[in-house]
Amino acid sequence: MADMFSKSDAYEKTMGRWSDLLAPLFLDFAGVSDGERVLDVGCGTGALCWAVLDAARTSEVVGIDPSESFTEHARERCGDPRAAFDVGDAQELPYPDASFEKSLSMFVFQFIPEGEKAASEMRRVTRPGGTVAACTWDAGGGMELTGTFWDEVGKLDPAARRRREENRRLFLEGEFTGLWNAAGLENVEETTLEIQCELASFDDYWLLFLQGATPMGAYVESATPEGRDALREALRKRFLPDGEDGPFTLGARAWAVRGRVPD
Repeated sequence: MADMFSKSDAYEKTMGRWSDLLAPLFLDFAGVSDGERVLDVGCGTGALCWAVLDAARTSEVVGIDPSESFTEHARERCGDPRAAFDVGDAQELPYPDASFEKSLSMFVFQFIPEGEKAASEMRRVTRPGGTVAACTWDAGGGMELTGTFWDEVGKLDPAARRRREENRRLFLEGEFTGLWNAAGLENVEETTLEIQCELASFDDYWLLFLQGATPMGAYVESATPEGRDALREALRKRFLPDGEDGPFTLGARAWAVRGRVPD
């Protein structure tokens, strides 16, 4: 896991375009307003921070992530004095109580060992009346990039599919709501956010996984050459059933939750 999330450039090439498309929708749902101080928990390579800076011209944003490689990439990407980046743990945020108007997290909770602690920490550092919000991709078939990949892996390597399902966190409807309620947040709402992303060719899809970033890339990197080739051909047939290469579009659905910190 540590190695997977040390490859900032590879992660950006793999998931950056998806994050960039979803971030503005997530900010709208979270209700970010100009002038607010915003925390991005698990900032990764900076997609959400960049969206905050672009949408809220006088806001400040602080990103925190356990990966030094990711935070450095985010710092270079944003390059704005209104943004700051720290290396740290979502389960022990290094900020005083009530430091932010909004505390947000995008595509991170599925990797946090103790999501309850992270949700409580986000509540703690958010002022009374402020908003705590998060989102992650829907594992119930709503994210074609990952869903199709793991479907084909499951046919070729059932043990890998079982391991993934055993380690799954916060991918299905209602799971975020339960976590937010347990953290003592009020007016909890959960919804779906949907985007579509066009890929130029099959290689535009497959080559993403050769970077070694994300669980998909880690799986491809660990596979035997024969297993890798079999998976590639299975995915190619799935997306290009007539055999002719060309652009195709993948849809993606994320579950998003927001809640209000009690007065």
